[in-house]
Amino acid sequence: GNFVRTSVLASAAAREGGENFQRQMNYLLDAEKLAAPLFASIMGYENQDIVDEHAKESFKDLIVDLYNNMGITEKKQGSFKRARDFFAKALEINPKDGHALVQLASVDDGSNVIDNVVSSAKDLDPEYVSALFDGYSSRFESELVDVLQYKGHVLLHNAFMKALRQLGRSPLSVKKVVDLGCGTGLLGELVANEMPWVEVSGVDLSQRMIDIAQERKSRRGRSVYASLSNADAAKYLSNLDENSIDSILASDVIIYVGDISKVLEESSKCLIDDGLIGFTAETIEGSEADGGVRLLPCGRFGHSRSYVNNVAKLAGFEVLSWDDCVIRQQANL
Repeated sequence: GNFVRTSVLASAAAREGGENFQRQMNYLLDAEKLAAPLFASIMGYENQDIVDEHAKESFKDLIVDLYNNMGITEKKQGSFKRARDFFAKALEINPKDGHALVQLASVDDGSNVIDNVVSSAKDLDPEYVSALFDGYSSRFESELVDVLQYKGHVLLHNAFMKALRQLGRSPLSVKKVVDLGCGTGLLGELVANEMPWVEVSGVDLSQRMIDIAQERKSRRGRSVYASLSNADAAKYLSNLDENSIDSILASDVIIYVGDISKVLEESSKCLIDDGLIGFTAETIEGSEADGGVRLLPCGRFGHSRSYVNNVAKLAGFEVLSWDDCVIRQQANL
């Protein structure tokens, strides 16, 4: 196990240090030669009782990480077919591995086998998403807002105000708002600034994002969030009292959730009778094969308009508005 970890780290260091491709791969190939037979032996051991389950799962994760790193190294070299093979190997071991799924989607060649794997993915492992944003947290706002010119939070807040007007509701009638997938607090701060009487609760899978949001202040110098929770979106909503929330807002969230039916079901339970839920999505045409939800090459889920309309209706919602707009500048996505 330690040899495999050391080899993966050595390969990553060689990649960062600009060493040639073959040297990078040699570290990983040496690890595979040692680890693959051992892994096969452990998984096929007849008397499983004497194999420590925790050790087996740890070694399994290690092999998945090894194949993911081999795939990434090949991908950076431009060897997409070999990269796909390694990501597929990782998924054979752990079909739910978020890293392998996202990477496979990024090199999808449209072949039936790969396309079926990608189109059948309807969610990502929460641990993968959490780790992704924990690692991204320190540079999240600078890259998202300054580099990608992200404005989803602004557009969503504007749509929220518009929906209130459509319903004939005064903003003063809003008492409690949930910022679902709050991140560092970009959307929460807008709500706190424009509607200072509202109690804003934030929830996010990333603890490091939560830590940053905890320090966020409104322009009046008050904490943006009345409460913050490190939790899965649907599970968080399921623990709220029925008819207790005025509005739920989710900026750049369902693109990492995939199948949003559970989130909408739980939202319907905790919202008041004329409550609102608003979110941003990346739209796709959708097909019979993917059911209107597809993992895209960018590593985010796309949703078709018909899919959103259908699951919203099933959860008891009426779609008030749908605005097509550009929310970030990233390879025309």
